[in-house]
Amino acid sequence: MGTLSDYLGAMDKLLAYLEKSIADEVFSKEEKKMLRTLIQKKNFSADEVNFLRNRVFEVANKKINATNQSFIIGWIKEAMAAIVVPPASTHVYFSPGDECRDGIIQQIDTTVSTLQICVFTISDDRITKSILAAHRRKVQVNIISDNDKSLDRGSDIDQLARAGIAVKLDVTTNHMHHKFMIADQKTLLTGSYNWTLSAAKYNHENILITNEASVVKSFGIEFGKLWSEMKMLGK
Repeated sequence: MGTLSDYLGAMDKLLAYLEKSIADEVFSKEEKKMLRTLIQKKNFSADEVNFLRNRVFEVANKKINATNQSFIIGWIKEAMAAIVVPPASTHVYFSPGDECRDGIIQQIDTTVSTLQICVFTISDDRITKSILAAHRRKVQVNIISDNDKSLDRGSDIDQLARAGIAVKLDVTTNHMHHKFMIADQKTLLTGSYNWTLSAAKYNHENILITNEASVVKSFGIEFGKLWSEMKMLGK
């Protein structure tokens, strides 16, 4: 669910890999590729990347001696080249019009492994169709929504749950009013836009899509917190 423990676990795995890659004083192409993959997979923030870079020097300092200086210097260069912050990208869209809805659908359609959807309501059939298609191609879809809005005429929440998608609802008299989605634990979509037909046709709304790691991480932690508190639909 993108919790804090997930990120700490990924960091521990990376630190262990740094230690392993220097132990035999052979930094192979496969090891370099794996290091880049581990970093890119979690999309670490700038602060986390700086921490990793500091650890590179600490690990190297413990290992260096009079006979392996050349290898250690090369290992540092290769490790530092692998530990980079991917450039953040952010896009904004506005309604009325199809921009927001198309942005949501495009993000869902390009998701590979996980979708964490936390929205007030879903009643736009085009978005629902896209979510169902993601579920059919084995994307793990988890949805949090508002219990009162799920009872509205035209709501697609029950349909999504009947299709086998995990759906949780709040159990209070207050509204679960969030509108955000995290794709593959790397990309956040959020904004005022309700996932309804009227939002596209009539309302002045917005969405923002970003892969800024620290922002994605914060929303992931919030999703995990809400998921643990709310009730599975149908149970």
